[in-house]
Amino acid sequence: MVDSGRAFRLFGVVAALIVLGGTAASAQTLPDLQPGRNFSGANNFGANRSENIDAGDVDNDGDMDVGVANGGDGAAEPNRLFINLGGLQGGTTGAFAEETSTRFAGVAIDTSRDIEFVDVDGDADLDVHIANRGTTANGGEPGRFYTNLGGVQGGTIGFFQEDTNLRWGTLASVPLGQQVFGENVGPFRDYSCDCDFGDLDDDGDSDLFHSSYGPASNGTRNSLVFLNDGAGVFHELFPWANPGADIQTHTFDMDLTDLDGDFDLDVVTSSLNSQARVYMNNLYNPIGATLFEDTTQWSLLTNQTGNNGNALYETEYADADGDGDFDLWMVNYNNLAERLFRNDGFTPGSGTSFTRMNAWIKGDPNVDELEADFIDYDGDGDLDVYMANFAGTNYLYQSGLAQGLHYDVAGLYHRTGVGTGLAPGFELPQALNGGTTLDGDTADVDNDGDEDILVANDGGQQNVLVTNVLGVPDTHAPSFYMLTQVAAAVPNGQPQVIHAQIRDNSAFYITNFYATMLHVSVNGGADVATPMFAQGSMQFRGVIPAQTDAEVAYFVECTDLAGNTSLSDVTVFTQGTVPSPWSDLGSGLAGVSGVPALSGTGTLIGGSPLSIDLTNAKPGALAGLLVSVVSVPVPFHGGTISAFPPLPGFPLVLPTGAGSIPLALTIPAGVNGVGLHLFFQYAIPDAAAVEGYALSNALEAAVP
Repeated sequence: MVDSGRAFRLFGVVAALIVLGGTAASAQTLPDLQPGRNFSGANNFGANRSENIDAGDVDNDGDMDVGVANGGDGAAEPNRLFINLGGLQGGTTGAFAEETSTRFAGVAIDTSRDIEFVDVDGDADLDVHIANRGTTANGGEPGRFYTNLGGVQGGTIGFFQEDTNLRWGTLASVPLGQQVFGENVGPFRDYSCDCDFGDLDDDGDSDLFHSSYGPASNGTRNSLVFLNDGAGVFHELFPWANPGADIQTHTFDMDLTDLDGDFDLDVVTSSLNSQARVYMNNLYNPIGATLFEDTTQWSLLTNQTGNNGNALYETEYADADGDGDFDLWMVNYNNLAERLFRNDGFTPGSGTSFTRMNAWIKGDPNVDELEADFIDYDGDGDLDVYMANFAGTNYLYQSGLAQGLHYDVAGLYHRTGVGTGLAPGFELPQALNGGTTLDGDTADVDNDGDEDILVANDGGQQNVLVTNVLGVPDTHAPSFYMLTQVAAAVPNGQPQVIHAQIRDNSAFYITNFYATMLHVSVNGGADVATPMFAQGSMQFRGVIPAQTDAEVAYFVECTDLAGNTSLSDVTVFTQGTVPSPWSDLGSGLAGVSGVPALSGTGTLIGGSPLSIDLTNAKPGALAGLLVSVVSVPVPFHGGTISAFPPLPGFPLVLPTGAGSIPLALTIPAGVNGVGLHLFFQYAIPDAAAVEGYALSNALEAAVP
């Protein structure tokens, strides 16, 4: 039985979306800067030689916990885990308690440089990887893995056990003298500084780029790439076995990001004694057997002439200028200068290139910074920058993008006053002056809608949480930069991999925690939503299962940590052979130009376009469109109306113009059209007709 009430509600929404010769648009204005707000020092995260600090929800209770990597170039120290007291803990969100001894029991005492929260085994909880400055002389210290005991482990989420020996798989290029077990398998000793995870081979799990730099910070050890086998075991890829894949380079810092807009993760490396380098991932543009290709000479080299990038500690990426692609902020680029490289986009035959924009950064103090992190601390929708200084004051750069300073001689980024009372602008507490900060991270640890700053200090100084106490909550929803567009028709039996790239006013690593869902409807059926995998670089991956002779509609829903949600446009494709949903029922009645012709395209699947086009009608007339959900034919002025009884609100009167009416509709996303039938027919006053009216043929659109 047809649900006429449901059909009417559906068509009432659809009718409101009729497009006649134009499209609707909406605009959003960003608020102006609001001076006088500042940050305050809050919790401390231990006093050690801290190299790195990271945030992640290890117990899945809706708030950010904190890990700290300690030791570095000094004596070995324990790494630490701090649990947010909100959520399951029942305390104050944004306050922390160290629980290393209980949750991280038996954690090794290492000289660690990096800590990463990452789901290595695909069980929807965060595991831990720690990069160590391990050598044969100091007893090994391989990079270590700690598995979260929740998920498939069947234990208590948020508690960890070391699984280092199980997580390292085959080794392709590591010398036997560096291997813990030998036989080219298992953990190994290395000089590692930074490790990044991302889906390098697009198979739906997190792979590892492992930095190496040698006994000194400007050494020459090779960096290593490890691919996840899907179960959380990492096997070494050996790309420089092929001379075309030049990734045999020492690395102090690296980032995995899609620089050329082809849905795979490229690599940017930073080093203390050589140029920054760019390696493009050729996953979807293969060159022989090579996965990565060194494109530095045309991507960055022309910008580095006379500026070899020595003392380059880090490169951070973000869409700084608001054009959608990722730009590069380089920290201490040659003689302690900050540099912002604008992504000029991808050009066929030339690749992706960058232009150094010296005028975009104003107020650079030329001091020994070690870290840059993007953060929208003033809530205006653009990305500002926090700078960590190893030799004094930490400070902020305020972006003027939302205020129209884009490409202006006034500069895009301006350093704000620090503890001076100057306004407008944000200020960091005086407690952050005079420190030896090695790392910073941004996250909304108190769940008040604005992002805070986590600070890791060297030399036994306190690590600090700096809270944005008077910020405006984030109301800016993510936007979709790119979405896979499946071809209009694909063969049966092939799953469809969908990638969605988003942009938002948060650092790239925060977007890994966004709730991103792939919505799929088959043949107008129920909307089925499944979580998408965070691949890194603000990119998410989902799979539409293979269908047989079906019409498929899909869209992506993304919700940021502040609860702001965006929906992508809907894409519809057919897999195999799909019968047309349209039937011509006849019942036309001739007018001055003969029988008016009504044709239809599209389907009743939610999110899909629907077109109903009338031709051969009397020019300059007013035609009445009748729509019904059942067909009970009735006589009408010498002819027959099959679209009867009409739904309330019809006939819809539309002008015929030169004798035709193109009518474009959009079925709302998520609508289930299974079992729905719609009937369409026009009646047109026409003195040349038998009794003064012409009738178009009647059309039926149906979803089986």
